[in-house]
Amino acid sequence: MQAPHDKPCTADASTPTSFSAATGLVGAYGEQLFRILEQAASGYVLLDSQNRVQRWNEGYLGLFPWLSPLVRTGVAFESLLQFTQTIPSQHSSTIAQLGELSNAHRLLLAKQQTSLEQQLPDGRGITLAASPLSAGYTLITYRTIAQQHSDSLAFFDSLSNLPNRRLLLDRLSHAMIQSERTGWRGALLNIDLQQLKAVTQGAAIAGLVAEITQRLLGCVRANDTVARVDEAHFVVMISDLSPDVELAQLLVERMGERLLESLGAPYLVNGRSQPLQAHIGATLFGPHSRSATELLSQAEAAMYKLRDEDPKGLHFFKPEPQLPAQRLQMEQELREALRLGQFQMQYQPQYSQQGEMTGLEALLRWHQPRRGVVPPRMFITVAEESGIIVPLGLWVIQAVCEQIALWKSDPQLCTLPVAVNISLQQLQQADFANQVEQIIKLCGIAPRQLLLEFSAAQLQNATHDNLQTLRQLASGGIRLSLDDFGAMPTSQNLLMQLPLFQLKISQSLVQRLGPNNASEAAMQAAIAMAKQLKIQIVASGVETLEQRALLMQNDCQQFLGYLFSVPVPASQLKSLLYSKPTHRSDPLLVG
Repeated sequence: MQAPHDKPCTADASTPTSFSAATGLVGAYGEQLFRILEQAASGYVLLDSQNRVQRWNEGYLGLFPWLSPLVRTGVAFESLLQFTQTIPSQHSSTIAQLGELSNAHRLLLAKQQTSLEQQLPDGRGITLAASPLSAGYTLITYRTIAQQHSDSLAFFDSLSNLPNRRLLLDRLSHAMIQSERTGWRGALLNIDLQQLKAVTQGAAIAGLVAEITQRLLGCVRANDTVARVDEAHFVVMISDLSPDVELAQLLVERMGERLLESLGAPYLVNGRSQPLQAHIGATLFGPHSRSATELLSQAEAAMYKLRDEDPKGLHFFKPEPQLPAQRLQMEQELREALRLGQFQMQYQPQYSQQGEMTGLEALLRWHQPRRGVVPPRMFITVAEESGIIVPLGLWVIQAVCEQIALWKSDPQLCTLPVAVNISLQQLQQADFANQVEQIIKLCGIAPRQLLLEFSAAQLQNATHDNLQTLRQLASGGIRLSLDDFGAMPTSQNLLMQLPLFQLKISQSLVQRLGPNNASEAAMQAAIAMAKQLKIQIVASGVETLEQRALLMQNDCQQFLGYLFSVPVPASQLKSLLYSKPTHRSDPLLVG
C-alpha cells in the first residue's frame, strides 16, 4: 500500500494546511500511528473536532474513488457524504447503497454506532469503525471483509468465536485508560471449567463450547467482553460499574451469581446430561491499576485459590500471605514436581521494528496433576524462600541449553539468543558460573546464545562476589541482560560495573505509558542511558499499538509482549518464523 496522502492542497484559512499541524493535537498517536495504520486497515480518514478532513490514505481513495477530486485538508466531511449520496447512477440499487454508506458514516459520527458493515458499489463488503482520539479527533477506518476474516484468526478463538487473550488484553488496556479518566471501576472475572478437558470428542467439545458461549453472553451487557483464553478458561470484562468500590464489588457478586446459575445447569453432550462446575476468580480495576496482564494474573490467582479449596462460587483477589500449612504443601509439591519432571519450558519471541524475530525469552511452566498449568507467579516466591529455586533454576538452564542444541541444524532458530531468568540465590552459589559453563560445554552450544537475565532490584542488592560471578560468566561469552529496568532508580555507575548486552524496559513502565506522563519520561531516560552505554534496549510487556508507537517514536528497537506473540512451546516457534507478528492488524485500534 502506498504512503499516506501528503500532497499539497488548498485549505480554508481556518484549518491546518498539513497534517503536521494536527499531529501535536493527536499527541501520542502521531506520525507513527499512521505508519502502522497503513498496514492495519484498508483505508482511513482522520477528522478534527469539527469533522473536517485532516488526513487520509490511498486505501481510502481506493474504496471511494469518486471522492478523489474532492478530498483535501480542511474540507467538511459532510460535504463528501452529500456528494456520495447524490452521485448519478444508472442502477437504483447502487444509489441505495451509496445512500446507506452516507447514513452509516453519520451514525458513526453521531456515536450511535461504533462499527457498521456496508457494501460498496463494486460488491465488496467493508466494515467502517470510528475511534475517538485526543483533542476531539475522530479516526474512521475501513476494512474489507476478507481482511477481517484474516484478522479473526489472530484475535478470536476459533472454536467459540470469542475474543482471545490478545484481544482481551487490548480491550482491557483501553478500559483501564477510560477508568483512569472517569474514576469508574470495572472488573475481570476468570471462569474455570476444568471438566471441559474431559470431553474429548471433536463434535462434542464444539457443541459444548458453543453452549457455554451462549450462556455467558446471555449474562452480560452488550458493552461487556467475554473472551476464551484457553481450553477451559473464559474471562468476562465488565466496565463502568461504579466509582464506589463496595458498590462495584456488590455488582460483580451479582454478576457472579448469574454466571454460576447459568453455567451450572446441565448440558446435553452425546445424548447424556453433563454437569459442569465453575470456579470464578474476580478482581476490580480502576484508577491506578498497574497493568492488564497483572489484572489477569490477579483474577487467575483468585480462581486458583477457590479451586484449590474445592467449593464452587466466586472469590475476589486478595494479596494475602500463604498460611504456613499451604506454603509447606506447595514446597512439597514443588520438590515432587522437580523429581517427576512436571516442569516444561515455553518461549516468547522478541521482535524488531521490522517484524523480524530477534530473540526468545524462556518461561517456566508447571503442569501439576491436580491444579493443571500453574503459572510461575503462583510458586516462584515459595521456590525462592525454600531454596528450591537453586536446583530448579539449574534445571531451566539445562533444559534451555538442550533445546538450543536441538536447533543447531535449523538455519534460523540456531541464531536466536535465548534469555533465562536467574535469581540472586543462584548467583550466591560459589560454583554457579562453573556449573553453567559445564552445561554449555556438554550441550555443545555457543555461549553467546544464552542470555542470563536478572532484575534491576537484584542488581541493587548484589554483593561484590555476585558481580564477580556475573563478570566470570560474561568473560566466557555468555551474554547478560538486565530485566525490569526503569521500575526503580538504577545508577549509571552501577550499570557500568557489568558488561551488559541488553536492558529490558520494565513491563510496568511500558503498560502505563501515555503522552506527557511520568512513565514516558522514565522510558525516555532508560532508552537514553542504554544508548549512551551502547547496550541493546528491549521493551517488555508491550500489549497495544499505542505503546509500540510511543516506544518507536523514542527509537526503541526491540519488542516483547502479547501484542506480538504469546509464549509457545518450542514446537510452535517454527511456524512463527514464517509469519509476521499480527500486531499490524490490531482490531482494537480500528474500533
